[in-house]
Amino acid sequence: GAVSGRRVYMNVGETPQEAVRRFGFGLRNAPTHYYAICEYVNGAIFKGDVKVPFTNAIILTRKDLLQKYGFDPHYAKGNGYREETDYQLNIFVNGYDIYITNDCHTMHLPLSEVKTGGQRVKPFVRIRWSFLNTAYLFDKYYTQYASKVGLKLPKFLSLSMFGLFVTYKELLRPILYSAYQSMASCRQKKSSARTAA
Repeated sequence: GAVSGRRVYMNVGETPQEAVRRFGFGLRNAPTHYYAICEYVNGAIFKGDVKVPFTNAIILTRKDLLQKYGFDPHYAKGNGYREETDYQLNIFVNGYDIYITNDCHTMHLPLSEVKTGGQRVKPFVRIRWSFLNTAYLFDKYYTQYASKVGLKLPKFLSLSMFGLFVTYKELLRPILYSAYQSMASCRQKKSSARTAA
């Protein structure tokens, strides 16, 4: 039904080739999905091709499936969050396979180099629309999705967990990531200074 490559987030000043080398087969020892909150883990480490219920937003799919299942215009409101997941879950619950492959990559420019487009709204607005759009998505597909992936949680619990996750993702994770990047940069500078000495 659909296939995607790996999505690589570039660092400032990095070439696509350097970014792909740094990314390798992933950056995190994590599963490809957190099924309970219906989230794809982009940086999960794996080799080869993996069959999944949905992947990132950049996919190759079949024209006949697009014509049959299409994209839901509901997501045009707000921040557009879940519009690609909706299409992919639709084909997944209707029996089509979806894969992620390490054989190709899509590049995501550093945010400092992209001034327009995407989800460029304030964090609380992103949280609101991400939650509302996930509730809408769950109303459409949760029962079939949960059955296909073996998820036993009731929908309200999964949606509550997603609400906590998206709040963490938008408010706390950027602070923690920035602190991690600063520490990594300091370590690299110290290591370079020792090597030079």
